[in-house]
This record gives sequence, C-alpha cells and structure tokens, in this order.
Amino acid sequence: MHENMKMGLKLLRRGFGVQRNLMSRFFSTASPKEDASINPIVREEGTGKHLKITAKNTRFPVVAQAVVTDIRAESPTVRGLTLRVDNSIFSFKAGQWIDLFIPGIETVGGFSMYSCPCQLTHTGTIDLGIKFSRWPPAYWVHDQCKIGSEVAIRAGGDFFYAPEIGNPPHDLLLIAGGVGINPLASMFFHASSLHQLHEENKEEYRPGRILLMYSAKTYEELLYKPRLDFISASMPETEISYFITREAPPKSSHITYGRITQETLKSALESLDTSSLKTFVCGPPPMIEEINDHLLACGLLQNQVLYEKWW
Repeated sequence: MHENMKMGLKLLRRGFGVQRNLMSRFFSTASPKEDASINPIVREEGTGKHLKITAKNTRFPVVAQAVVTDIRAESPTVRGLTLRVDNSIFSFKAGQWIDLFIPGIETVGGFSMYSCPCQLTHTGTIDLGIKFSRWPPAYWVHDQCKIGSEVAIRAGGDFFYAPEIGNPPHDLLLIAGGVGINPLASMFFHASSLHQLHEENKEEYRPGRILLMYSAKTYEELLYKPRLDFISASMPETEISYFITREAPPKSSHITYGRITQETLKSALESLDTSSLKTFVCGPPPMIEEINDHLLACGLLQNQVLYEKWW
C-alpha cells in the first residue's frame, strides 16, 4: 500500500482513539442550538479536520481500492467523479460519506456519495460531487485528478436512510442547501429505487411520499437537476421544490426566488403524513438551525428531524 495511504489509515486510527471522548459526531436529533458539542462548526473545505470531527461516527471495516472512471462539471464550482470500487465487500447506506485517501496528499478527504447504493450493486461504481476549494483533497479533485487516478476509500457515517423489509412505510422530507444535496440526493434516488422494487415485488419495502426541497444560490448551482426532474416526472410518489436565493431564476422554470421559509415548510407538510414523517436536513449550519426551528414551529417533534453539520 502507498505510504500516504498507510499514513491516512494511521491518522484514522488516531482519530478514533484520541478524539473518541472529545468530539461529538456531526449527526443529531437534538436541537441544533442545544447541541453545543458541534460548535464551533468546522467546514469540510476549511481546516482538514474530517477525521477529528467524525471520530465517533460508524465506519465500515473495509478500505477499498478505487479508480476514477469519469470526471465532469456538475456546476461552475462542483466537479463530479465516478469511482469504480475494486472490492466486492465495500458497501454504503444512502446518505453516508467516504474517507478519501489520495496518494501524495496527507490530508484525508471526507465526501458524501450522491449516488444510490443500488448503483454500486449493479455497476460497482459510486458518484461524488465535490465543490472547489483550497482544502487539499478538494483541490486535488479539481486540479490534479484525472481518469485513471487511483485512490482508497472507506465508507462511514450515521446520517442515512436505510429502511428494511418489514418496516412500516413513512413519508420522507428531504431539505438541502448547496452541496448539502449530496447525501440527500442519494436518499432520494434510493427511496425512488425502493418504490420501483416494490412495484416489481410487493414483498419489498415500500416508502411513502418523498418530497425534496432544495435551495441553492443560483440556477447553475442546482446539482443533478436533470436526473432529479426525470425521476420526479416519472414517479407520482416523488416531488421536488427548488429555491434560488442570489438571483432570479429563469422565467417559466417553476423555481421559487427566495429562501425556504416557515410558510413554505408548513405548506409542504400539509401534503405529508406527519405522524410518522422522517425529515433529513443537510446544508450550511445557519440554514439547518433556521429550518429546524421552522419545522418545530410547524408541529414536528425533534426526534423527527435528522441533520448533519460537518462541512
């Protein structure tokens, strides 16, 4: 194994040991304002403390080799990667992230998959959407990564959607801000695939209604929109509401110009069964706190609101 990958694994073990009692995982059902252990927020693209801030998160015991098979522009600031995973044991749950070990880069990256777990099953690949920054792992993706580049990956995280056969159906509300769409897109794709499986075999798990509310600064920064729209248009159980905050969206685009407000959330909840609703939120920390307050004001219980603050 490459020396830098060995170093990455050594740092990973150190992160589990030294930080186990010092850092709280950035996934919670407590009120964001009450959960003081997650402050101050350390951005994923900021100081390279991914291993530290996720020290208490669950990690699967498989470090897999992977190779980059596709690179694309998902937006003016986000580069998409497809990795072929050369390990049949590697797996992940919708909403989880990977530790990314890059040869020549000592800092271990942390990036959420936006692809569905079924893509890994069928094609042996996963998809990542990585925003440009000077943080070494992200900068490598934008500046040096090429098709054929080899890396090592390990899946982890406790913010995921993974219902099992026999679980009761429940509606799903997904609220994303910016590149926080990545884990929620994975959940959206997974829930949609479960609907399709249930149509083919009634014994498979059947999700309830799926509503995605997605906010970005500009129209160009709405990631994965064509694929999201295709699924929404073809599956009556799914719906997507888009919001743009920095500039007016194109006319006839059916996109709201403004933030996700308490009023828009209240209206959205009217179409969902709130008695067993599960809500997942991912985005900038101030947005999460605001959305959490709005949802509680609309009558949801705190244990119905799951969020992740780690980027």
